[in-house]
This record gives sequence, C-alpha cells and structure tokens, in this order.
Amino acid sequence: MQISLPLFSSPPNPKTPSLFPFQQLPNIIHGKGKPTTLTTRNFHFFHPKIESNPFIVKASSFLSGIGLAIEEEEDYRKARAAVIRKGIELGGYAIEGLSIGGQETCIIIPEFKCAFDIGRCPTRAIHQNFVFITHAHLDHIGGLPMYVASRGLYSLKPPTIFVPPCIKEDVEKLFDIHRAMGQVELNFDLVALDVGSGETYELRNDVVVRPFRTQHVIPSQGYVIYSVRKKLKKQYIHLKGKQIEKLKEVWCSDYRHDIVP
Repeated sequence: MQISLPLFSSPPNPKTPSLFPFQQLPNIIHGKGKPTTLTTRNFHFFHPKIESNPFIVKASSFLSGIGLAIEEEEDYRKARAAVIRKGIELGGYAIEGLSIGGQETCIIIPEFKCAFDIGRCPTRAIHQNFVFITHAHLDHIGGLPMYVASRGLYSLKPPTIFVPPCIKEDVEKLFDIHRAMGQVELNFDLVALDVGSGETYELRNDVVVRPFRTQHVIPSQGYVIYSVRKKLKKQYIHLKGKQIEKLKEVWCSDYRHDIVP
C-alpha cells in the first residue's frame, strides 16, 4: 500500500492542501541537482523534480501503520456483520448479535423485539423495541444515544430501556446532554428494574422479564425471560370447553399463572 500526500505546494498555493503549514522548500537538495531523501523516524520525504512539483509523502512505517489499521477495521467490520447476520438458535428462538470483550456486546432476540445491551448500536438493534442494559461500561451502553436517535430518525415508536436502578439518573443526564448538544428530541421510556424487589416487566401477555444479580467490577444485573402459561385451577379442570370459555370471560382471576424460564 502506498499513500501520497502533498506536503506543500511550490510555488505557494493556498488552495492546495498541505500536510504541514509551511510554504518554503526545505534545503534537502544536494550535489548536481539530484533530489535527496530526507529520513526521519517515521517519514521519508522526497522531491521528484526540483522545479515546481509538490513534495510527496511516500508510504512509510507510519503511513503503513495507518493502512494496516484501516484494513484491520475493515476485516472487523466484515466479521461483525457476518456474526450479526448469522446468529444461532437456542430453545427454538433465533439469537443474533455479538460480544467482543472490551469492544461491544449486543444480543438480540427478534421474536421478543428486544436487545440485551446495545454495544455500538448495530443496525439490527435499532428495530428492537426493548433494550435491557446490564451495566454502565461503554462496550455495553455506549451506543444507547445512537439507538434512540436512530429510531426517531426512522419514525419508529419511542423504545423502552431497562437499566439497573443505580444508573437510571445518570442515563437521564446523559440524554439531557445529547439533547442540548444536538438540539434534538430523544424520546424513550426509561425503566429501572430492581433485583431486590423481584420486579418483572411484561413484554407481551405471555412473556415477562425479571432481573437477577450478577458479579462485576461495577454494579450489574442480568435478565431472564419467562414464559407465562395460564392454567385452570384444579377445581375447574372437570369443566368442558364452553364452560371454560365462559369462565375466561367472567372469572379471569381464577386462572393460575405458571412462569417458566
């Protein structure tokens, strides 16, 4: 890989972008008018023609490093997209996303329209209505403002975001800062799910989520998805179909809810 950039223009030309803010020819021409390479720790400068051509920065260890970084980032982007797109199946549910320690974590369950942590806000996560944040490290929560802003951009309904109670106030402050800087509306519902109180949240009429405590260097919690199954109490098991239908309409409170993870 080789990158060429003009150091400056000769004669000076304010319209020509320069790598350095000087417009004089360095004294690196020696002998019989032959260009001499100027070597520093990270750069190799040469002047291909003495007369009027701009100096060129040839690929050096420094610029080669930039090229490698670009290539590595492109490889990461492709691998990231492949992992998100492929996903796995667990217990009959499709699970998408990725988790790279210190970089990003976002696990998506499309059937429930939810994501656990938001990472850098992968595109697939934008279309999930619920986000459950485990803790406040940036590789888990960093993409949260982008997630909310992107849903607004696509005219999607405001999402519901769940956080540990101890960071709820700070998350609100974070969004206040982004609203002030961007002069935009960032609409969402913020819910603090408390592990100690045994709180649950109903994603839909047959699915609830309950938090549980986890061990980390900062306060954190995980979440369990439960399936809610409605069953008649034993005293009503002998009833026939039409009688059960009538019971559903009149005595809904007589149903027992079994929560199964």
